Amino acid sequence: MMGKSKDNAYAVVVVGGGAAGMAAAICAARGARRASKSGEGGNESGGAFGVLCIERNGEPGRKLSATGNGRCNFTNAACRESEEVLRFFRELGLLARREADGRIYPYAGQAAVVRDALREEMARCGVVLRCNAPVKALRRTDDGAPEVSGSSRVSRRSLFELETETGAPVRAEKLIIATGGKAGPQYGSVGDGYAFARRLGHAIVSPMPSLVRLVCAEAEKGRLRALAGVRVKCAVALWIGRALAGRSEGELLFAEDGLSGICVMDLSRLMRVKDGGDCRIVLDLAPALEESALAELFEEKRVAFLTGVLPQKLAALVETETGGDARAAARAIKGMAFAVTGTKGWREAQVTSGGVSLDEVDADTMESKLVRGLFFAGEVLDYDGLCGGFNLNWAFRTGMKAGFAASGAMSDA
Repeated sequence: MMGKSKDNAYAVVVVGGGAAGMAAAICAARGARRASKSGEGGNESGGAFGVLCIERNGEPGRKLSATGNGRCNFTNAACRESEEVLRFFRELGLLARREADGRIYPYAGQAAVVRDALREEMARCGVVLRCNAPVKALRRTDDGAPEVSGSSRVSRRSLFELETETGAPVRAEKLIIATGGKAGPQYGSVGDGYAFARRLGHAIVSPMPSLVRLVCAEAEKGRLRALAGVRVKCAVALWIGRALAGRSEGELLFAEDGLSGICVMDLSRLMRVKDGGDCRIVLDLAPALEESALAELFEEKRVAFLTGVLPQKLAALVETETGGDARAAARAIKGMAFAVTGTKGWREAQVTSGGVSLDEVDADTMESKLVRGLFFAGEVLDYDGLCGGFNLNWAFRTGMKAGFAASGAMSDA
């Protein structure tokens, strides 16, 4: 069942060679081989065979290579089904190392080893890889072959035809869309999967940048310029109107136009509920200390004052804004607020919030509930998790499920 099709017809075509797409292609190839041997599935159209992965970039895994600051935090111990992802990579010969907060990295500490393990396994499994081939058109066709379902109702099996900017049209019995979202266009993520999904009848939840720096109002720029580059561990709360949207805690980084750091980026996921309400970030710069205790400390220890609690630049700002009043300074430390107007754009975003509605996809197989033979995997779907490996775990796991289901084999992963 493996190998290159002479008439450009394949059992499974995967559009997208990122994390989800490579996992899908591998599992589709493995599943097809298993189904062929066991008789579970096999060649349905009487001509198509093999698995094809189509990638718009010059090579697969380009965005994957940049994840985790080049180290690839590919799952987290707190992720649902993280063990299945770990087992998948162990089978590829990749050892893992668990670090703080359950983050799991390749033992070698390099994203390149994850990318290369996936590429090598695709080649070993006989996946046909076609790079520099953006898909410009996609349509569903009907091969005219009747198919009897479990309820004895007769339906017709869908096939898919794809046109790329290079080469002849490709036909597929099963299609997996794993094109990613819009985050990181410099890596080839341009949101084309949304247009394909819409064309096939799916609803799209409006995409927004996620896991990204928050941008503050123009009125905050003077304060931010004074603090640019300062890092501080604190508790962070995002308020939208009068409602508390979320809380986080960790290291925050002040930038000239806004706020960054993992604790802030995790809260950026909640900005889609803004709906015109005023947004503000409120910082507790000393979460382990009570406001009254801080005030007493400042009144008793006038020599050190704020520099005993805060980084120098931050201490200077608080002292300037409070006029050196101990109790006002304590209040400012426990509730320093910044008006937020939005997020940075797609080039800085780590992931996309929004995408193909999960209500229209089977969670066990990732098959469309609207179109038989159509599957989705990864960031093209409406899922965005916290920093720390949750999004890559989703990409790999949904790719695995889609690949096995599309091949007609039962997944054991």
